[in-house]
Amino acid sequence: MKIMTFNLRSDSVLDGKNRWRHRKEIVCDILEKYSCDIIGLQEVTVKMRADLEKNLKGYQIIGRPRSKRFFIEHNNILVSTKHTILSQETFWLSRNPQKVGSSVWYSIFPRICTTAKIKLSTGEVVRVYNTHLDCYLSPARQYGLKKIMRYIEKQHALEKLPVILMGDFNANPHHRVIQTIFGEKYNTQQLVAVQEKDPKIYHQATMGRFKDRERGMHLDYIFVSPEYEVERTQIIKDNQNGRFPSDHYPLVADICLQRGNG
Repeated sequence: MKIMTFNLRSDSVLDGKNRWRHRKEIVCDILEKYSCDIIGLQEVTVKMRADLEKNLKGYQIIGRPRSKRFFIEHNNILVSTKHTILSQETFWLSRNPQKVGSSVWYSIFPRICTTAKIKLSTGEVVRVYNTHLDCYLSPARQYGLKKIMRYIEKQHALEKLPVILMGDFNANPHHRVIQTIFGEKYNTQQLVAVQEKDPKIYHQATMGRFKDRERGMHLDYIFVSPEYEVERTQIIKDNQNGRFPSDHYPLVADICLQRGNG
């Protein structure tokens, strides 16, 4: 199957010609073009989600907003209608993971993770996680990652399903947060980045700031459990006459469950 993580960039008045209303068609065109089975989106406002639901066909969109009144954004998971969503949940990266809007005091905004158990059209059942870690402080990113990995551990103890973890981790490949996932401190499931298929991709930017950039910050990741074989990974730089869909590039991977798993 084909999977994607894509930070859509929240609709900001500071973006001028790159406001959401000027690029929503480009976003939908890209999502339809690559026809992924599962997509993790970040920084989706209420208006942006409504536009996606109206204009994007063939997908189920799930995920709750991180707050009720201010700084409302979603980490949505889009699932092709070919597949079946068995369960879904949004939890907060805080000491009260079920409390809407909760956060640790050193995180500027509430941070969340959206998860879903999905039955693929081929019959296998998998679990997907989509998150967006803190953009300011490393301790907040580390705290959020720990919460997510502990949740993955808990769910895996109940049901040993193949796992996909994706999102904007706001950390370059050599950052402690990413190295933690590669290590065993929190990652007993041995999640591996799809970028490992072609490590040279780590040297390419996933944040382009609405421009075509080869070098820069590599912040977006897809991690998979050992049941998956990664066939291809690519950073998508599609644009329309120099107009980009977001300040991030989509990261896309072709993966398959190895025989005897799932």
